[in-house]
Amino acid sequence: MEECELCGRGTEIVHVIDIEGAEMRVCASCANGKRLLYKEDKRAAHKSSVDLQVKSQRVEKGDMFELVPDYGTVIHNARERLKIPIKVLAEMINEKEHFLARVESQKTVPPDALVGKLERALNVKLRESG
Repeated sequence: MEECELCGRGTEIVHVIDIEGAEMRVCASCANGKRLLYKEDKRAAHKSSVDLQVKSQRVEKGDMFELVPDYGTVIHNARERLKIPIKVLAEMINEKEHFLARVESQKTVPPDALVGKLERALNVKLRESG
């Protein structure tokens, strides 16, 4: 069992997340809504070779992307350009309006899945190579 680096609780399934460029080993609760890099199941006698292959492939391919610094402004401008109220955008991409408002005001960093949805729905680029 390993301790979560954020809350200190013990966890057998470790979620490795990215917080502003730092890898953190956390529990499922603390990983919720964060950028997940990979998971490790400490219950298994050995690490899954699939998990190790996926991690090494990501590093080799250089798949590390970072959000553009002004992602909230990009989202807001694109939404206004398309004349889409935030409520309609939330329904289009199946997200909560309140959460999108927090992302648009840059109070919350969006998870990768949401970034992809926003890029497709608004036809914008929110990621840059890191």
